[in-house]
Amino acid sequence: MWRKGWAALLVLCAWLCAAPALAQALRVELLLSGGEAASPPVSASVLAVARAEAPADAAVLHPPYREGAYWLRLTTERPVQPAEGRVLVLDGAHAMGPVIYYPPAGAVRVVHESGQGGSGLLRRGWVLALPNGWPPGAVAYLRVGGAATEGVRLRFSDVSSLAREQRAQTRFFTAAFTGLMLMALGMLVIGVNFRERLYLSYGSYLVCLALYIMLLSGDAGEMRGLAWLNRAGRIGQWGLATLAVIIQLEFTRLFLELPQRLRHGARALRGLQWLHIALLATLLVGGRHVMGWYYLVGNTLLVLSVPLVLALAVWAWAKGATYAGYYLLGWGPLLAMVVLVAAHLLGVVNAPWAEQLLPVMAVLESGVLVMALSQHAANRHRLAVLARETVERDPLTGAMNAKAFHQLLESWQHLGVLGSKRYGLLLIDHDDLRQLNGRYGRAVGDAVLQQVLARIRGVLRPDDVVARLEADSFVVVTECDRKDCEQLAYRLSDVVGKRPLRIDGQAITATVSIGVAMSHPGDSVAMLLARAERALLSARIAGHGAVGHEPVRAPAPAME
Repeated sequence: MWRKGWAALLVLCAWLCAAPALAQALRVELLLSGGEAASPPVSASVLAVARAEAPADAAVLHPPYREGAYWLRLTTERPVQPAEGRVLVLDGAHAMGPVIYYPPAGAVRVVHESGQGGSGLLRRGWVLALPNGWPPGAVAYLRVGGAATEGVRLRFSDVSSLAREQRAQTRFFTAAFTGLMLMALGMLVIGVNFRERLYLSYGSYLVCLALYIMLLSGDAGEMRGLAWLNRAGRIGQWGLATLAVIIQLEFTRLFLELPQRLRHGARALRGLQWLHIALLATLLVGGRHVMGWYYLVGNTLLVLSVPLVLALAVWAWAKGATYAGYYLLGWGPLLAMVVLVAAHLLGVVNAPWAEQLLPVMAVLESGVLVMALSQHAANRHRLAVLARETVERDPLTGAMNAKAFHQLLESWQHLGVLGSKRYGLLLIDHDDLRQLNGRYGRAVGDAVLQQVLARIRGVLRPDDVVARLEADSFVVVTECDRKDCEQLAYRLSDVVGKRPLRIDGQAITATVSIGVAMSHPGDSVAMLLARAERALLSARIAGHGAVGHEPVRAPAPAME
């Protein structure tokens, strides 16, 4: 008895779980008849059948390519009440154009695609209303264009679900657009700073990609500055996509160092660029007259280009291209997704989710390559700094030379640093270098200079600047007040002259005279140096190892 009761309960549960699926089951038949007929065929053979069993499923058909149109017959296994607010959603290629819709209970109507005069509930596709529901045994018909290779997908939905989908997609696409534009701005700034096509090309590619994604989202018309591009419709979208491919090929050629490592590969990419340029020119000139075949040729060319690009990246990596590994890591998944989307549009595979994942893969790819390009820019800057320092360093002591020092102070003056902060300038002059050179030789004199500078550096802070001005003089610039700068000058004099220098086994005494001057608001570099030289002159008059000071400025008279 109990066993029969449990069995009955299990059967009831199974029936309740299956009931919603049965209630939502949608059957779509592709009819083998001339689509040019003005009304649905009374009798026709069925070429293909698709079913959507669950509420979230879609019935998918792949009609063969033809210049004419096809008729689709739609049936459902349970009636739909008008109060349920259900609608049919048709997804497919843009080339299908407006569709002729015979509702299951209603008058025939022409339905335009969303964004092209159709419902605003979708970003892409056709919303087929059911104002009178779906009476029992009723049949609906659709006449769709056949000049497309993308599959046709039909599913049930409702207004609230479509609104939620649109809000989620809006946030998703806006986040992707913002991220791409920020990365593009960074690359363009670096490119302008370095005057380098590598960064400029990638920044331009990111701009095109971000705009293309925003056009796909359907929100471009609501953004100031993009409405004009949105009005271009499919021409604008396809034109941006083709331009992005052209710029990306140029970036690939430069980033993989193909002109230096693989000249034939560089020529192959240049040829692909010209093919895409010709394709873009055809679109711009032909406009709507070429839209029937443009996307087919463009997607086919893109699918054929991807293996070549990946092969060149692997080859360049094997040849030792510095950043080819980053390219493969970033572009590999994205290019695979692009091929999947193109194959879906061509009807080779059924992957409607691939187009939704494309912005995610684009952002991830951009993040990887922006990181690589940032490292590239940092390395280039480091090399430039090293090259500049090699030119601007004194060959004997390694200190900054006089020319670089004057340029540094002039830049500080231009930026207002000398007037906004308190800087002390210490002119350091070796007292007896000429006598040492005459007595011990020039080599010993050079060694004395090197050891004196080493002792000076041992006292200074890391952010202090030291430079060699003339044969026997150095200069130090440090941020401090007058009292601290004077104490630093006495300490430098003491650390140089307190202990003899040991050179080739000989003890040599060295002393330095130091002149101290402080920066004042409104000072020029020449004024500051002139005051330091006057302070140094007073130190020389005082004798070896002395420290001279500029006269303290008298305070401004008080206002009566």
